[in-house]
Amino acid sequence: MGVALAWLVRRQDLRLKVLAGRSSLDREVVWAHSIELTDPAPWLNGGELVLTTGLRLVPDSGACEDYVGRLAKAGVAAVGFGVGLTHETVPEALVDAADGVGLPLLEVPLPTPFLAVTKAVMERLAEQQYEGVVQASRIQPRMTRAALRGGAQAVVRELAVSTGTSVVLLDPESKVRAAHPPGAGAPEAALVADLGPPERAAAAVSSGQDGGLAVQQVRVGPRVHGRLGLVADRALTPVDHLLLGHAASLVALEAEKPVRLRDEQNRVNGLFLRMLLDGSIAASAADGHLTEAGFPVRYGIRVLALRGGSPRQALQAVGKELAERGLPLFGRAHGGGAMAVLLPAGHGGTAQTVTDAARARLNSQVWAGLSAAHQLADGPVALTEALNAASVARTRGSRDVVAFESLAGRLLAATPETRTILAALAQAQLAPLALHDTEHGTDLLVSLRAFLEHNGQWEAASAALGVHRHTLRSRMERVRGLVGGDLDSAHVRAELLLALSAWQEPGDHGGTD
Repeated sequence: MGVALAWLVRRQDLRLKVLAGRSSLDREVVWAHSIELTDPAPWLNGGELVLTTGLRLVPDSGACEDYVGRLAKAGVAAVGFGVGLTHETVPEALVDAADGVGLPLLEVPLPTPFLAVTKAVMERLAEQQYEGVVQASRIQPRMTRAALRGGAQAVVRELAVSTGTSVVLLDPESKVRAAHPPGAGAPEAALVADLGPPERAAAAVSSGQDGGLAVQQVRVGPRVHGRLGLVADRALTPVDHLLLGHAASLVALEAEKPVRLRDEQNRVNGLFLRMLLDGSIAASAADGHLTEAGFPVRYGIRVLALRGGSPRQALQAVGKELAERGLPLFGRAHGGGAMAVLLPAGHGGTAQTVTDAARARLNSQVWAGLSAAHQLADGPVALTEALNAASVARTRGSRDVVAFESLAGRLLAATPETRTILAALAQAQLAPLALHDTEHGTDLLVSLRAFLEHNGQWEAASAALGVHRHTLRSRMERVRGLVGGDLDSAHVRAELLLALSAWQEPGDHGGTD
C-alpha cells in the first residue's frame, strides 16, 4: 500500500509540476527519500519518490540517461527534482531520459522544501493505514455474521467481495472446498507445496507484476482443516492479510463444530467400552447401545489391541479409518501403553487396515492382537485374548495382526472352567516374574515369551528382543530360578505357554479415559 502519485501531484500547496512520465501517475509511492548520489540504486528498494537537487548530476544526455536508467531498474516510483539551487531549471537531458523510460519526473519549486513533500507522503500513508483499520473493523463483523448464516462458503464469499479478490478454500488434500467467484482455481501448486506437511503451521505469500497471492493454513491446535488462499490482480495490502487471517479463524471454528461433537461422542463410546470390557454392563443393555450407534453385533464382537506409540494418537487414526467404513469408534487407551478397539466379528479383516493406519499416523512400530469372536457378555475375555495376542506380536516383531485363534492354548481358554484353571496357573507361575520385573526393572516376562515363541532358539529369540544371546541366557537362568522348572523340558515349556495365554500383563487390568 502506498500513496498515489496523482494524489501527491494534486496537492496545490506543494506546487509540483509534471515534466515527464505523465501516463504513469497511477504509480504508488511507498517512501520519499532525499539522496544526492550519482548512483543511489544500491540504497533503494523500489516504490520510492527520489528527491534530488542534481548536486552531482552532469546535465548531458549520457549522464542523465545513465542516472535515469539506474533509477528505473531499481523500481523507483518517481523523481522529484528541486530547482533554484544547483540547477535553475530541470535539465532537458534529464526530462528526455525520463520520458524515454516512462519515469515520472516532478519539478519541485524552490519554495517547497523536500521535508514538506516527505511529510505529505508520510501523513498520507498513516491516514491510509488508519482507514484500513477502520475498513477491517467494518468488514470483520460482516464476515462473522456470514459464518453464522452460511458457514465456510459464506465466509469465502464475503472475504472475496470485501477485498475485491478471488478466494479459494482447500481441504487438507488441496482439493477445492469453496471458492468465490465460482470456479476460481486453486493457488499455484508450487506455493502450496512450499507450505510443507499439513501438520506444520504455515503461510505463504507471493507477489509480482501480475498481482499477489497469500495462502494461510486453517487449523485449531494440532488439527489442520485446510488452507485459505487469496488471489489479487494487485499488490496485497495489510488489510488483505488481516482479513485473510480473520476468515481463516472463522473457517477453522466452523470446521471444529463436527470435530468437537465427534470427540465428545468418542469419549462417551470409550466410557461404554470400559464398562463392556470389565463386565460391568449387561449384555442386553450393551446390545441396545451398540445397535443404536450403528455398530453391528449380529455375529458377535472382537477386540483389537494395539501396543506401541501413543494410544491416543493411534485412536485418532483408527477412528478416521473406521469412519470411512461407516463404523463408529469404540476405543480407549488401556493400561500398560496399549489401546483397545471394538470391532464387529464380521469385520475381522478391518483389523489389519486400522493397524496399518495407526502405524502410519504414529510413524513408529505398532503391534496388534485380535481376539476370537465372542458374545457381548464375554468382553473381559476378548480383551485378555487381544492383549496377549498383541504381546505375542511384539515378541515376534510381526507387522501383521496376530489372531488369538493362532496361539497355543486357545481351545483351553474357550470355556469359563478352563479359563479359571489357566488364570490360576498363570498367577502361580508368572506372578513371581512380574514382581521381579517391577522391583528390579528387568524384562523376564517379555524374555520368557520370546524364548517360548521361538521354540527355545537362542539366536532367533535374542534377535526379536534386540539383545545379545548371552543376555537372554542370563535372563532365562533367572527365570529358571524363580519358576523352579527345567526350561529344557517340553512339558514345562507347554505349561508356561498356557500360563502366558491367560496372563494379563502389568497395567492390563486398568485403563485411562
